Amino acid sequence: MNNNRSSRHENKEKKVNRLYNLLIAVVAVLIVFVGGTMILGNKDKSDNQAETTQNNPQTNDQKTDKTVKKEDDSSKDDQATDDQATDNQSSEDDQSSEDDQATDEESNDSDSQAEVEKNPEPGVAERKVDPSWDSVGTSQDAPAATYKKGSTDWNEMLKAVGEGSGISPSNMTVWRLGNNGGVGKAVATVSPKGNSSTKYRVQIEWVDGEGWKPAVVDKLQ
Repeated sequence: MNNNRSSRHENKEKKVNRLYNLLIAVVAVLIVFVGGTMILGNKDKSDNQAETTQNNPQTNDQKTDKTVKKEDDSSKDDQATDDQATDNQSSEDDQSSEDDQATDEESNDSDSQAEVEKNPEPGVAERKVDPSWDSVGTSQDAPAATYKKGSTDWNEMLKAVGEGSGISPSNMTVWRLGNNGGVGKAVATVSPKGNSSTKYRVQIEWVDGEGWKPAVVDKLQ
């Protein structure tokens, strides 16, 4: 009787042990399966990402193309700015050239009216008579004929002498200023300050109501 009970108890324990072992095996298999699935899943995800990048090189190419396009556009803008600046400078140079040409033409017209004679007499290198010379204006009714330095008449005569010689009265050395054969005629010998080797003899004449004007300019030797 006792042996039967003992045998049944042992069989029961064996069945329980087998069940435990089976459960353990199932759990182990599940662990291995889940772990393998996770590893394979991460690997597939990484492979898919690499494959996507490899299969879509256009993305990087598009970014590169956009960068190159921006650089090209910037280069075109800079070139357009440079071209515009060059055009503006060319226009300014052309305008300056036209202005200079107009000035030269006016100067040539003035010079073409002047009569220039080389070596007209001993001691004179050049004699010039220019119809374009004009009176310098006056505040007098008639010339004073006193040749007093600093007087109104003196200053107006020097202004006319400067008109003929091209020397400003403020930059003029006056060697002589005196009568030239009548009340309305005078003659002066002058030179630029600091350049006594260049001298001009300027004959001036009085015009009623208008003042003194150059008549003849001799460049002395």
